[in-house]
Amino acid sequence: MQDKSNQIVLISNLSQEFLETGIFTYFEPTLALNDLRYYMPNQLIHSKSPYLLQHANNPVDWLPWGEEAFSKAKKKNKLLIISIGYSACHWCHVMEHESFEDQEVANIMNQFFVSIKVDREERPDVDQVYMNAAMLINGNGGWPLNAIALPDGRPVYAGTYFPKQNWLQVLSYFTMEYNKYPDKLVEQAQRLTDGIRSLDQTPPLKGKAKLDPKMLDLIWQNWKPHADMEYGGRKGAPKFMMPNQYDYLLKYAYSSGNKDVQSFIEISLHKMALGGLNDQLTGGFTRYSTDPYWKVPHFEKMLYDNAQLLSLYAQAYRTTNTPLYLETVQQIIHWLDSEMKAPDAGYYAALDADSEGVEGKYYVWTIDELQSLLGDKAFLFCDYFTCTEYGNWEHGLNVLHATETLEAYALHHQQDYKTVRNHIDACKEILLKERQQRIRPGLDDKRITGWNALLISGFVEAWWATSDTTILERAKVLAADFNTHFSMSDGGLWHTYNKGESYIEAYLSDYAPAIMGFIKLYQATFEEQYLHKAYQWLEYVIEHFYDEESGFFFLTSNQSAALISRPKEINDNVISASNSILSRALWLLGTYYEKPFLKEMANYMFQNILQDAIKNGAYYAEWASLLWEMTYPFYEIVFTGTDAAANGHSLMKSYAPQVLLCGSDKIASGLPFMQMKTAPYIYVCRNQSCLAPVNDVEEVKHMLEENGL
Repeated sequence: MQDKSNQIVLISNLSQEFLETGIFTYFEPTLALNDLRYYMPNQLIHSKSPYLLQHANNPVDWLPWGEEAFSKAKKKNKLLIISIGYSACHWCHVMEHESFEDQEVANIMNQFFVSIKVDREERPDVDQVYMNAAMLINGNGGWPLNAIALPDGRPVYAGTYFPKQNWLQVLSYFTMEYNKYPDKLVEQAQRLTDGIRSLDQTPPLKGKAKLDPKMLDLIWQNWKPHADMEYGGRKGAPKFMMPNQYDYLLKYAYSSGNKDVQSFIEISLHKMALGGLNDQLTGGFTRYSTDPYWKVPHFEKMLYDNAQLLSLYAQAYRTTNTPLYLETVQQIIHWLDSEMKAPDAGYYAALDADSEGVEGKYYVWTIDELQSLLGDKAFLFCDYFTCTEYGNWEHGLNVLHATETLEAYALHHQQDYKTVRNHIDACKEILLKERQQRIRPGLDDKRITGWNALLISGFVEAWWATSDTTILERAKVLAADFNTHFSMSDGGLWHTYNKGESYIEAYLSDYAPAIMGFIKLYQATFEEQYLHKAYQWLEYVIEHFYDEESGFFFLTSNQSAALISRPKEINDNVISASNSILSRALWLLGTYYEKPFLKEMANYMFQNILQDAIKNGAYYAEWASLLWEMTYPFYEIVFTGTDAAANGHSLMKSYAPQVLLCGSDKIASGLPFMQMKTAPYIYVCRNQSCLAPVNDVEEVKHMLEENGL
């Protein structure tokens, strides 16, 4: 650890040094007059990524990530610029307009560097390597992510957004350093690379702790001081929604009866659903709130957020029967179908934060616009959504943001709820019709395997919550699309599909949610093909991603081209880490197929992060869910007979996280759970020991209640 600390100090000093240098300390003043290209297309024009295509007409000679760029840098002995972002990213657009569309900046980049553009959604492995560099240097990261690297890819510096003048300083400094003191940069790059590799290493487990439900209490004790009990989420700003955190806390509140936890969950879910980051006209959540109140969003909309929130609000509705949560589920599905669904199957990746080059322009309103459009309806609408003459955001603009439910608003103002509801709905229709005339934000139309897999789980949870069979059908159609667009001939998966082509080998971040999504779809349908497919993918992952030394799994396959470090995802973030999702899949499939070694793999992984999970459970929430499942063993409910799936659905209409469903409408089944289970009975088992079979779901519910569920 001492060596890593020294590395970070050196890197920090280096970054401070160049930020203090003057502009153009190395470049000749006349350089900006040379090599004028005036936005001729660069090699990104051949890309399928919408983000790379956004940069295809920059005057910068961008190259896509690949051998050509590295060979060119080595042949010409030039430093690399590795610039990473994604199509919906507002600050990526800002830096593009300020710097990458600027001829002066482009001339310098073209003269002294080989420049690579990377879509982080296409290449999360590349993104993680250079994000780790930024974290080591600055202690934080974000997008756009811009790294300066040696011709072999080892970074010497990494940062996020730079205004034009600061970016020119960075270019000037490293051009000078590479020409005058190349050995210094080589040494710096090696130290930084060693630091990156150390982050991707997990020491072997030295001993196993006895897992205890009391550990779950410790997690909450360490979590609670950071929880905003007034507005929900983590204290301060910005606020990210972090669905995996509430997914775990629902389980913990369910088993512990902790009222503080339940209150925190409900405050958070209410504030998020009513806030400005949830599109109040059509549904669909933006990425995060820029303030502590969930009021002003960062306007980009991502499929992965909404897929997970669909699952979360469906679970919360099954727990509390709160109408707001059901309405939120329905709104998310409406948004998915109306704005994100591909014509054949599958769902697109994202909607841009900007339209017409302005962040949020598509979504916000002035008070004059609202009054002109709504007439005498404007007062109540503006009052409910906190819209004012001066704007509740900036520059006189208003974000539609409510502070209470319509029921509560009607009660406080002594008005009839149905009348208020009809009034607000009528206003929404007027505004929606007007908004549809505006220029829409850009659509990132690639389909990402892992994000679509998250949506399969979301649809299943929504079906359990609503009993709407069309929602289950969406999940099944989406699962079928995995065979059409995402499956490789060797049994593996592609990472993405766009413009008629599947491309890039899938990452662990694709396989883990796909495995979990297909497990959940099996639980909803009892069609064994889904469970068998999940198990096949797990076998593929163990063969191609497993690190025997650490017991964890790499993000990339052993068939993928090597980077300077082979990353692993351990810590949960807005999307759970692929290792934490996979650990739960190991536990479930080990149970279904009676494979103890799979459950032992999951236990080994968890034991290695146990202390981190206890200390900082908010960023180990998926791991905490695994701990909950290991310390509160499942009740294995086996349904047989022609009504098996219907009975399973009847049970799951209520929140039942401690139930593992298994079933078949046929006597013959290859699943170990189904052996010796005759139709048409329901079996309640635990650790493969079953009570006397019953033939009614209500009897099952009664049996579970008697056992504390």
